[in-house]
Amino acid sequence: MSKKNNHQSSQNILASIEEWCVKHQLAIISSILGIFTLFSLLLFNLRVSEGGDDSTYIIRAVNFINDGSYPSFQGPFYPMFLSLFVALFGIKLGLLKITSFALMLISMWLFYKTFKDKIAYTLLFATLLIISISSYFIYFTSQTYSEALFLLLQIPVFTLVFELHDTEKGSKKLKQIIVLSAVILASYLTRTIGIGTLIAVILFFIINKQYKNAGLVAGSFIIMLGLFIIAKSVIWQTAVFDSGQATTLIYKHPYQLDKGKETFGGYITRFIDNSDLYLSKHFLKMTGWRSLSTNATISLLTVLLYGLFAFSTFKAFKNNRYLFFVAVYLIVMLGITFIVLQKLWDQYRLIIPFFPFMVLILLYGFWEFSRKKKSKLLHYLFISLIAISIISTSAQSISKIDLLTLRKNLKGDLFEGYTDDWKHYLSMAEFTGKELPENTMVAVRKPNMARIYANGKKFYGIYRFDTNDPDQLLQRLKERQVTHVIMASLRKNPLVNNGQTINTIQRYLYIIDKKYPGTFKLQKQIGKIEPAYLFRVDYDVAIARDKINQEAK
Repeated sequence: MSKKNNHQSSQNILASIEEWCVKHQLAIISSILGIFTLFSLLLFNLRVSEGGDDSTYIIRAVNFINDGSYPSFQGPFYPMFLSLFVALFGIKLGLLKITSFALMLISMWLFYKTFKDKIAYTLLFATLLIISISSYFIYFTSQTYSEALFLLLQIPVFTLVFELHDTEKGSKKLKQIIVLSAVILASYLTRTIGIGTLIAVILFFIINKQYKNAGLVAGSFIIMLGLFIIAKSVIWQTAVFDSGQATTLIYKHPYQLDKGKETFGGYITRFIDNSDLYLSKHFLKMTGWRSLSTNATISLLTVLLYGLFAFSTFKAFKNNRYLFFVAVYLIVMLGITFIVLQKLWDQYRLIIPFFPFMVLILLYGFWEFSRKKKSKLLHYLFISLIAISIISTSAQSISKIDLLTLRKNLKGDLFEGYTDDWKHYLSMAEFTGKELPENTMVAVRKPNMARIYANGKKFYGIYRFDTNDPDQLLQRLKERQVTHVIMASLRKNPLVNNGQTINTIQRYLYIIDKKYPGTFKLQKQIGKIEPAYLFRVDYDVAIARDKINQEAK
């Protein structure tokens, strides 16, 4: 066979796949959504996570409905969204989790609708298939985290930006800009990183010399944000701006503010460290290219991924403005994430909303590289890379399926699947909700998780304390009308029971009990290994002890 025929044959490999994808696109997208649904059901998690953010969103939704409290600190829009379901059905954990699945399923369908006919169908379906079987991505279909809502809100941004880019004039354009600004505002109110969406959109329009679009989007967003701030201040009488979690990001350590504020060099270090963590470790695990058990970072892989991303961006700039916006969006969103976050967070959930776009833009780089070369081997290599990712990711997801735990959870045992420390702690929380009078107040380490398992009963959270004065510590309990305290054995290392526990509550009680013995009376214990204890607070004993101490002086 001649070299010409060889080249034509190799070109036909990708062309044939593309033609097949176009011809069967509805069957393919239906199959992908079906696979996603199947894995979501098999990996469905009916428990609240040990991290606590998911339960915090739920409780803020409850407070918003019951007390009218503005859900500050974290993005307010997601608790407001959840509050619709809480108002109708109460704290039904399973139902609230299903809303996340619905949001993500809709996101995938809209992703397909937005990018169809704008990029190669091979790239589109490969991206959707990889994310649809990734256990890391699927995890959020059964979690009440804001990732699912944020993921959905991103898609209209891309749709509207594409339309505005293609539209020269018309009354429809102003309507598109208003809707786009509203969606960007909703994204910002869901997750603070959403402000990067505005930056990416404006930057994209400026690069494309569509200065009017850039100015109109910026102006309408500022007006909408101003109106929201005014409404919020009037209705809830809150501060104009919520500092929330953002204030901790300017410090070297989010929990040890005495270490001081971060330096310019420190932010550079953050970017380098986070790039290694989220690219060479998390992203490659999410796409099946590294083992689930690996925790090591490899800087060389990070550099290679950045190199591929740079190549993809360059090619997109020349050949496909839709994918170029994807690249601009990732530059802004990942750039902000990697610079502002302290290394210790190390949570892959922080890049989950950008995961589909990361897969898409990197696959595009491989696609362009192999498509432009005459080597048939490169075409097979491109196909093999996708196939290996799909097979490896599927195997990882299948390995995480636990039908026994799922079955017990579905039958009502919401403690199955937890380690003993959490099982006993949450069982004790449930006990206080069922057995203690409504007017009792229980102090705990994780109040929002406890409240969900106690059917909405309020708890007082002790996260840290800044004094070793027993009188001050006791007074704080008394001021908050604390009648009981749960002291659990929550592990410092969630994976190992080595005897080391989060001892905040233990130290708190010890300081008081040392001066006023007998103040805390054991009322109930659950579990022998990693037990949870319920103590009743006897203020009369403390008063009597104090009187004895005064007389002794």
